[in-house]
Amino acid sequence: MAGQTTLLKVLLAKRHLQTHRAFRLEYDKVARKLDARLIGIAPGREQFARWLAGKVKTKPSSEHCRVLERMFPGHTVAELLAPYDPGKNEPSVSPTPSENEEAATDRRQVFQLGAVTMTTGLLDGLTQGPDLLEQALHSTTISEGRLSLLEAEAEQLGLSGGRVSSESFIREILLNLSGVRALLKAHQPTAVQQRLARVAARMSFTVAEHLFYLHQPELARRWWRTSLQAAEEAGDRNFADHAYAACAYFPTYSNDPLSVLAHVTPRLEQATKATPSIAWMWGFAAMAHAVLDNRSEFERANNAAQNTLARCAPESLAPSIFSFLPRKQAFYETRARADLGDVEGAGEAAARALAAFEPTTTTDPALTRLAYASALAKAGEIEEACRLAAIAIECRDVPALPVVIRAHQFTALIGQKSAAANEWREALKAIRVPEPGAYARPTDKA
Repeated sequence: MAGQTTLLKVLLAKRHLQTHRAFRLEYDKVARKLDARLIGIAPGREQFARWLAGKVKTKPSSEHCRVLERMFPGHTVAELLAPYDPGKNEPSVSPTPSENEEAATDRRQVFQLGAVTMTTGLLDGLTQGPDLLEQALHSTTISEGRLSLLEAEAEQLGLSGGRVSSESFIREILLNLSGVRALLKAHQPTAVQQRLARVAARMSFTVAEHLFYLHQPELARRWWRTSLQAAEEAGDRNFADHAYAACAYFPTYSNDPLSVLAHVTPRLEQATKATPSIAWMWGFAAMAHAVLDNRSEFERANNAAQNTLARCAPESLAPSIFSFLPRKQAFYETRARADLGDVEGAGEAAARALAAFEPTTTTDPALTRLAYASALAKAGEIEEACRLAAIAIECRDVPALPVVIRAHQFTALIGQKSAAANEWREALKAIRVPEPGAYARPTDKA
């Protein structure tokens, strides 16, 4: 299809749903009635624009097809995305099923599924009822007190990053986020809407961070992208940069340095202000150049990360997942110098990082030790390397995903014959970790 007006665009215009925001709200409304798991997967702005213009090379996913065909009964997805020919057919505004019809269907399903569904419904009402009532009270405007509380809660969540989280913690965040989402749908005054979108961006980022450490990288990627979109809606360029930078985790941990550089370089070329997020992207670039053995480019990127942090406003360098601190830059430098075989430089950077990190509250000390251990292993100092690596994985019952991946990569460096190497392998077997091969394929892109 070559950039023509589609039937979908015409039908959406007749319903006054042609903007991305309006379409996304309607999409989620229909998705909720089909399957709760489909909520939140509406296409992004670029994909939506391609749908409207007919610039679609392959059929949308089955989930998108289900929702689109429910939004426009009587039309297939192929018809909706085909060029509109007014001479061939004049589309009517196909209504979605009426609320009464849907309610009757829901009642039939409840009776068919029996007591389990009834019990689940009651439990949902008990857990979500207070929030739903509060959302109704704030349906047209939200009090300053409530909005300030949400903002404070979002900032507080940022202090809990870098830890292996419980599923109950994730559920708590999602419950808060559901309230924010409902308030956004009510279309608050513009200034309030932007503040709510900013809260949603931070909460979404927190969800992504904890999912990443709970060995759910693909879900984390989706939440970071949602955080990026929410920050853009809020007009918060700095936080949009932060969510964008976080997406570089995936090619980094998939050992795909070219994709890391493809992701961060365009933004770095545009950057004019010194922010922690820009420093973070320089840190990712430095590690990618080190993997590629681009020593001069590594030094340039590493110096840029340090200089950018030095020029940042002091208040922007708070200990939170919403910032990037010198101690984390030192960890990135440790890893990069280890990849370059610079044992002395890796040791110096590791010392700076470990002196600043709290011992066990985040995964970063473990990752720093594994990075320095890798440098030692490459230099033939196997016994000391294995000792450091063992300290790294023994600080928690269940190491986070990045620690798991780095531990297995370290194993590949130490050979098979030494007693220290054998002891390390036994220690690695003893901890409860998923296989890192399930994390990401080398072809995954940020």
